[in-house]
Amino acid sequence: MKSFSIILLAIVAAFLLNSCDKLESPYINVPAFVDTAACPVPEFPAVTTHQKRVLLEDYTGHTCPNCPTAGKLAKDLKDQYPDQLVVMAVHAGWFARTYPESGVPQIFDYDFRTTAGNEWDAFFGNGNAGNPNGLVNRLKVNSKYVLRPNEWAGVISSALAEEPLLDLQLMVDYDPTDRKICAHTKTWFLQTLDRNLKIEAVIIEDNIIATQKNNDPSIGIVGDIEDFVHMHVVKGTLNGTWGSTLSTIGTPNPATFVKTLQSVLPANCDPDQCHIVAFVFDEATKEVLQVVETGLTE
Repeated sequence: MKSFSIILLAIVAAFLLNSCDKLESPYINVPAFVDTAACPVPEFPAVTTHQKRVLLEDYTGHTCPNCPTAGKLAKDLKDQYPDQLVVMAVHAGWFARTYPESGVPQIFDYDFRTTAGNEWDAFFGNGNAGNPNGLVNRLKVNSKYVLRPNEWAGVISSALAEEPLLDLQLMVDYDPTDRKICAHTKTWFLQTLDRNLKIEAVIIEDNIIATQKNNDPSIGIVGDIEDFVHMHVVKGTLNGTWGSTLSTIGTPNPATFVKTLQSVLPANCDPDQCHIVAFVFDEATKEVLQVVETGLTE
């Protein structure tokens, strides 16, 4: 019996070690429930005016030589609309492959791909369309989601001109001891919306220094820029690829709705460079109705 116990313990230990390997970044531990006792909801500040904000998703990759030009355009648009535009850089698709995958040089040995980014890319078709490209509020324009960089400004301007259907507040508590994130959201329904709505929270990170191919001499050397500064990089989500239910068809909207999302910051993220992006979207059309961003340690 003693020998059998030792063998059984060895099997269990081997299983646990393999399981830990599978949970390494970019995967994020997503609790099956919200532990509100461990994530007490704060008092949200009063809101006197409601403002439309827009989400720009820049689909990119470190071996895409034309992507730095699109990233610069995203920065310029962010500078133009500092309080109304939120940018996420989604590294996915063929240009985001990493060494030692076939044909990828060793200097591209880091991996910015995430489970959510890969699944968004597969659903919206960005990778198949060829980078760089992006999504603006996940709107379909001329029956297509994927927009070329030269289309971004016009679609953003039109979206910002619309009255918001709802507003969204976000407050984040971060515990550096166990890297726990508590993201508290408060949704203000400004109109009655009889829709299936979902809410999503995403971790993005700024100022990551890593190699990037470049074909634009106005940005830097043409070729491989080894100290390229990557911004708005999606590092994971707090509640899966397609978020959590916020409201359902046939259920009257309350005036406001508070929801807390909880997760753990991946080990390869610098908390001082991370932000949380939260957005509400229509489950059927995927259109983003409102978005908000705040620093993780602000």
